[in-house]
Amino acid sequence: MKKIIPFLTLFVLLSAFTCENEPLEGDFVNADGVDINDPDNTQAGSFQVDFDGQTFVADAISATVLNDVTNITGLRGTDGESVILTISEGIEVGTYQLGVTNGVQVNGGAYSEQNNSSNGTWIAMSDGIESQGEVTITEIDEENETMSGTFFFTGNNPSLMTSKEFTNGIFTNVPYTGTLVSGDNNNAFFAKVDGDEFVEDAINGIYTSLAGMTTIAVVATKNSLETMSVTLPGDVTPGTYDFASFSAPNAQYNIGTTSINSGTGTVTITTHDAVNKKLIGTFQFTAAPLGGGTGTSYEITEGSFDVTYF
Repeated sequence: MKKIIPFLTLFVLLSAFTCENEPLEGDFVNADGVDINDPDNTQAGSFQVDFDGQTFVADAISATVLNDVTNITGLRGTDGESVILTISEGIEVGTYQLGVTNGVQVNGGAYSEQNNSSNGTWIAMSDGIESQGEVTITEIDEENETMSGTFFFTGNNPSLMTSKEFTNGIFTNVPYTGTLVSGDNNNAFFAKVDGDEFVEDAINGIYTSLAGMTTIAVVATKNSLETMSVTLPGDVTPGTYDFASFSAPNAQYNIGTTSINSGTGTVTITTHDAVNKKLIGTFQFTAAPLGGGTGTSYEITEGSFDVTYF
C-alpha cells in the first residue's frame, strides 16, 4: 500500500474532483453513443476501466474544459458512481502524470462508489515519491468536439487506509464542452520566495463544498514541480486574517516531494464577489516543514492574487 499524504493536502486535491458534488455539466452520451440530451446524436463514445476484478463500463460520459481545468467523467447507474480524471494544465495530445507532486497539484483520478459517503472515494494522490498514474490524450477532434485516450492510476482511501488499482482505462470519442486552452487564463498571481519571484505556469481558483465545509483554493503551479496555494473559507469577507496550520485560511508552498506549510503569516482579502466568483487579495507567510519537522524554511513575500474560481 502506498503512503497516505496528510489530510489537508488531500482536502485541497479532492476539490478538483468533487466540485460541490453538484450534477456534472456537459453533453452526456450513454454507452451506446447516444447523447442523453440529443437523441439524434449517434456519435459513438465509451469509457471503461478495470478494478476489483470487474470492468467499470460507464452508462454516461462527458468532459468539460473550464478555466484551464479539464474533467473527463464516466458515470454508471443513477446513484453517483463515477470515475473522474482531472487535468489542470490546459489540454492537448500528450501524457499527464497523476499525483506526481505533493500538496495541491490537481492532476489526478478519483473513483466514487454508489451513494458516496465520506469513506467511499479513492483518489490518485501523491505518495511523495512517484507518479500515481497517467492519463494519455491520444486524440482531440476539435471539429466534433470529442477526445479519446487511455489511463491508469492507484486510488487511495485515507479513511479506510486501503488502495485500489485502476487499470486498462480507455475513453473514446468523449464529447467535451468549453474552450480548449493550454496554460492561459485571466487569473493573476505574484509572490516572492526568499526574494526571488515565483514564476508560475498555471493559476486556478477552486471552490469546494465537502462535509458541510466550503473553501476557495488559489493554486499556482510552476513546471509541475512547485506549487503555492492559499486556501480560504468559502464565505470569506474583506479583511485581514492569520493563517492557521491545518484549517482555512491556510497557505502552502511545495517543492517536488516536500510539503511546506504556513507556520505564520497573514492574508488580506480586498474583494470577494460571490456572484461573479471573483477573489482578490494579498498575502505573506513563512513556509516551514509540514508538521513542525526539520528542514528548510522559506519567506514568502509580496504575495497577491486576482482570480475567478469555479
